[in-house]
Amino acid sequence: MSLYRPSGLRAGFHADGFAPGSGLLHAGEQWVPEQFLIESHEHPVWEIYLQQHGTTHWVAGGESYALRPGHLFAVPPQVTHHLAGRSGNHHFYFAAVDLDVVAERHPGLERPRAVVHREAGDVAYAFAQLVRELTTRYEYAETGLTLAVDHLVLAVSRSLAPTAGPQLAMHPAVRTVKRLLDQEFHERWTLKELADRAGLAPAYLAELFTGELGQPPHRYLNERRVDRARQLLESSDITITALALSLGFSSSQHFARVFRQLTGATPTSVRSSRSR
Repeated sequence: MSLYRPSGLRAGFHADGFAPGSGLLHAGEQWVPEQFLIESHEHPVWEIYLQQHGTTHWVAGGESYALRPGHLFAVPPQVTHHLAGRSGNHHFYFAAVDLDVVAERHPGLERPRAVVHREAGDVAYAFAQLVRELTTRYEYAETGLTLAVDHLVLAVSRSLAPTAGPQLAMHPAVRTVKRLLDQEFHERWTLKELADRAGLAPAYLAELFTGELGQPPHRYLNERRVDRARQLLESSDITITALALSLGFSSSQHFARVFRQLTGATPTSVRSSRSR
């Protein structure tokens, strides 16, 4: 495997050179400045993008698509696509995957038949696991990579399927707010904004949420942010200040204070331990 940073990025990487058995041709996570362009290209396999922050405009097969945070964008083999003009600073995952290879392992998975552009659901978790496999020296690396690719394809297939029904009873308003905080933790949510989305008074939402999940919404939000921060500190080279702002903290000092409260460590110490 070859892992490197293309010129012009703010942070991130591109990885390729995988053994064919995994089905992965290339993948990465990138923080892109405004002047960065992705020229017209195509691949012999599906290319899957997940917009994390910022808004980008793409053209695929002659059609235009606007990707906002949380949007999944999957382009079929041999379909020409490109980033349509400068889009401001943004952050995304991507992976080129041979779905035929994965289907041999899991023939029952739903596969897309045309360009996919929709809300991503839980695809971010699968991409984060793939990035960890690519950027960390684990034992059983080949098996881990193959499982991560399968998990990504499973997450994409589930995003195309009918909405799953919950097996654990939860108040609909709590479920709505939990989903928002799980998927859009980079937003600077206030309790009133969350309550408006759930259709409840702020105090009543806080009472319900705490009763069902054992902590108020703001604490739950910070835990999701810190979980993601730990992943990025261990697997990326984005600066701590840029990381803090991308996760919705007001400053690096605010981020460091919350991180230490929840983990007992500092962001700097977690990052420095990566090189030991």
